Amino acid sequence: MDPAIYQDCLKGKRGIEIGGPSVLFSDALPLYDVVDEIDCINHSDETIWFNRMAEPAARRRFAHEYVCDAVDLNMISDESYDFLLSSHCLEHIANPLRALAEWMRILKHGAYLLIIVPDKRLTFDHLRPVTPFRHILNDFEQNTGEDDLSHLPEVVRLHDAKLDLLSKELGSDWSDNLHTRRMHHHVFDRELLVQMADYSGLKAMRLDWMNPYHIIMLAKKA
Repeated sequence: MDPAIYQDCLKGKRGIEIGGPSVLFSDALPLYDVVDEIDCINHSDETIWFNRMAEPAARRRFAHEYVCDAVDLNMISDESYDFLLSSHCLEHIANPLRALAEWMRILKHGAYLLIIVPDKRLTFDHLRPVTPFRHILNDFEQNTGEDDLSHLPEVVRLHDAKLDLLSKELGSDWSDNLHTRRMHHHVFDRELLVQMADYSGLKAMRLDWMNPYHIIMLAKKA
C-alpha cells in the first residue's frame, strides 16, 4: 500500500474525521500534514481511547471539534466537506448505514470518504462471523439506535479477551456501551464494505490491507 495514493486525493482539501485523532493518520498513513484543514467529531469530550484534555498538542490539529453522535450531525450543513476520515469507528456504530447517510450528506459531490475497519482474522473478533449485509440493512430500516445491545450475547460468548488490551483495564462488563462505545456491533470484511458503499451511493475506488490488521476503503461520493 502506497500512502501517496491517498495523500494525493486529499492534499490541500478541507475535511472532517469521525472519532479522531488517529495514530494511523499521523504515522502509517500520514494524512494530517497534507490536508488544508480538518474538523473532528467524537461522541464524548473524553473517550476510553483518547483523553483529549491530556493531549493538547493532538487536540490542536483540528480546526473545530464537535461532540455528538456519528449518526446525527444535524449541526453540520449539507455538502460542507471535501473528504471524511474514519479509522476503526464504523464497527462501534450500531446503525452504520444511518451513519453513512449522514456522512454522505455533509460531503460535497465528488468528495472522498476513507474508512478503516479491523480485519477480524487478526483481532479479538476472529471467532465472530462477518455481519450479513441484510442484518445491517434491517438495522437501518428499523432505525436501530446506538443504545442497541442485540449483539452483546455474541460479543460476550466469542470475544477473545486475550487479544484485547482494553479488557485488562475495563474488564468484561459491556453493559455501559452507550457511554463507552467499546463494543464492536458489527464485523466487517471487504465485500461487506463494498456492499454498504454501493447501497449508500458511494463508488468504492480502492481497497487495501495494511499491517497489522487494517482494511482500508477509499470511496467517492458519486
